[in-house]
Amino acid sequence: MTIPKVPSVLPVLLIAVLMGAGHAGPTRSRPVPEVSPVISPASSGTSDLGMVHVLAATFMTQFRRADYAAQWQELAPVAQNQWPSQQSGDQMLAAKFTGAATVSSFTLGAVRSGARWTSPEDPDASVTGAYAVPVELGFADPGAMQPVEVSTDYQAARPVIARTQIWVAPQTLRDGAVGWALLVVGEGPASLDAPIINPASPTTYAASVPILMYHLVGPPPVRNDHTSEYSYHLDYELTVPPAQFQAEVSYLVERGYASISLTRLFDHLDYGLPLPAETVVLTFDDGFINEYQDAVPVLKAAGYTGVFFPCSGLIGVTNGAEQYMTSGDLATLSSEGFQVKDHTSNDATSLWGRSPAEIDRLAGSTASLLEAITNAPIQFIAYSGLWPYKSGTQVGPGETELFSELGPLGYVGGLEDDWLPGAPWHESATQPWELPRIRAYPGEQANVFAAVLQEG
Repeated sequence: MTIPKVPSVLPVLLIAVLMGAGHAGPTRSRPVPEVSPVISPASSGTSDLGMVHVLAATFMTQFRRADYAAQWQELAPVAQNQWPSQQSGDQMLAAKFTGAATVSSFTLGAVRSGARWTSPEDPDASVTGAYAVPVELGFADPGAMQPVEVSTDYQAARPVIARTQIWVAPQTLRDGAVGWALLVVGEGPASLDAPIINPASPTTYAASVPILMYHLVGPPPVRNDHTSEYSYHLDYELTVPPAQFQAEVSYLVERGYASISLTRLFDHLDYGLPLPAETVVLTFDDGFINEYQDAVPVLKAAGYTGVFFPCSGLIGVTNGAEQYMTSGDLATLSSEGFQVKDHTSNDATSLWGRSPAEIDRLAGSTASLLEAITNAPIQFIAYSGLWPYKSGTQVGPGETELFSELGPLGYVGGLEDDWLPGAPWHESATQPWELPRIRAYPGEQANVFAAVLQEG
């Protein structure tokens, strides 16, 4: 990793600790040491707090003024690397924070030390021992923003600032030196993982990103552990052995697939942020404990993210051979950069044809519970019950009515379980509630898996 140079616009007061001064430290002719992807401060103390507050105020002032180019100069490389480019990032932020969503004011809270930031797109991009600065945003017309009450989701936004190893250019110090500067690693409300705000005007962006759907990732079930033949066969069809899951993730890595979150997908569909050439979304339903035990380590080793859809009514439950993640497991997942989203109260109750009161009980209340556990907004829902059509784009009055109920509950997109071999999958900004998924089956051969990825 190359040591970044201090941007010319970065105030000199933000250089926290220099490894020597004047002629001390390495010169330009000497090799610059490597930096670990996990940036840990060399030292910290109360002397940093004032400078952190100054940087946070500067960064948020630039954000309020829509001066995104200036904001870019305040970012650490680990933050810049999350974006396709500075230009595309600037364009996305300009498209997102406009009209009713124009940022009109901000209020900073007290600086908090000991914070951790992890990219929701790459669990390997992590910063510890940082500083978080809570911020409350004011918008031009929060009542007109969609989904309903999305403006409140931004009141939990926290820019994260960390000591970052830098190269101080010779024009700053005569011979140059390697030192430490305070830089923004997590942009808070300006990050690409910030809550989705529905555009005021419909967009026509589309994508063909395979969304893979896993359930149990673990050893095959044992018949004697199940009370009925039906439950045994159901679990069997939902179980992908760890070796198969490892092989499928390895296949994706070897062929250059980037794993993204659903928020990142919607950054493209709603605002036009470019996607990597080969992209995949990995989702995990129901909240089984072996997803946490067997799938997450494979994802971390690959530098892949994932989206987990637990059933709120099954959190911490043990039902015979089936064990589900606890609220602590889900909180850890969220803190480590994985998304936790909603799969209703239980997977045995379909959402189709339900009354508004039932939808609120099965979905809205479950989102509130998950938000309390993860301290993150829940904007996506995986429908319980099979999609009742052969094509994800087919809908009837019942589905249309359901979609109209989900927006007011704070959701922006819904995921189906409907993909059939030979049926192309496609995501569109005009059909956010009809996101098809590809179900993973046990014993699937590598050539079948490879062919499925190309169906779109």
